[in-house]
Amino acid sequence: MADQSPACLGRVVLRSRRDTEMLPAFPEIGAGTAQLPDAAALDGELVVWDTAGRLTFEQLQNRLQRRGARAARAAAA
Repeated sequence: MADQSPACLGRVVLRSRRDTEMLPAFPEIGAGTAQLPDAAALDGELVVWDTAGRLTFEQLQNRLQRRGARAARAAAA
């Protein structure tokens, strides 16, 4: 369920199923939401593919450890 609390209105919120804030590790997702209408709510799953086209949970976990400039560099790669 989308968080409609006053603190969340007008900003992007990206949380894990355990309610961990994930947006700092994935700045490109926040940037991509600029094209969405106001009060949009999305539900989905983040996945990462390796160079062979297979899903890799390990690379997703590695990405979650990055913040700030390191996350921005990973997003650009």
